[in-house]
Amino acid sequence: MSDFDPESYTAEQLSTWNEAAPRYDALSSSLFGPVTEEFMDFTGLRKGWRVLDVACGPGIASRAAARRATEKGSVLAVDLAPGMVALAASRPAVKRAAPIEFRAMDAQKLDLSDASFDAAISQLGLMLFARPDAALAEMRRVVVPGGPVACLVQGRRSSMLFTALVMDAIVSRAPHLRAPKGAPTLYAFGSDGILEEAFARAGLTEMVTRRISGVFRFPTPEDYWSCMTEGAGRTGAMLRSLPAEVQVKVKADVLRRAAKRKVGRAVEIPYEFAMARGFTPMIR
Repeated sequence: MSDFDPESYTAEQLSTWNEAAPRYDALSSSLFGPVTEEFMDFTGLRKGWRVLDVACGPGIASRAAARRATEKGSVLAVDLAPGMVALAASRPAVKRAAPIEFRAMDAQKLDLSDASFDAAISQLGLMLFARPDAALAEMRRVVVPGGPVACLVQGRRSSMLFTALVMDAIVSRAPHLRAPKGAPTLYAFGSDGILEEAFARAGLTEMVTRRISGVFRFPTPEDYWSCMTEGAGRTGAMLRSLPAEVQVKVKADVLRRAAKRKVGRAVEIPYEFAMARGFTPMIR
């Protein structure tokens, strides 16, 4: 029997990401630009399309999608956290790009009409949802027959050290923070075949998957620590829930591990993301 309560988890996520919005914006803006562009290439978005961006966060993928759709298209960007939506909407409009509308909305029950978009995308959202299968089914529902649904998620834990160095240190010092059975984890879709299985359950076809890997560079281990603990939503919240003396030990563990990644004058922390794209059936 699982101790996981999807409704409580979703409410907690809303609170966490509302609070973390400004910090996460700084993190995503400084690091995720190249990854976002590679994801946009993978999605196959076209000029003039109506695009839905699910779990849009501060809007980095929304703005990239708007550039692909051009002025002839449109983008609706939705996120569970109103704080994220307000922050994303406060950004200047993208020139020579599709207009973007931002709305607060739960990905697991989209308040949108069937077949009202040409494509749906989600960058770093799927692995955070309490009911990811429900979210994928909703994305499929609102996309026209034959349209693409594409997601980017964190990769394998062993390869996604960007987040795993800190997450592993936290759960090592505080085992009670391990996700209960049935709860989402950052790496839930990272292993081979998992994304494909989820897309198949949603009724998506002609699936293609791809991995993106590389390193994020930081001047010092301390800079990496600050980025992850100040900018990340879920990770930062987990850390701040611990007693001060345990936080000190976690930090020492992370700094020691990050120092081993020093290459020349920088600290290089490996990352891996996984992408999947499938198409809604031509006949529903």
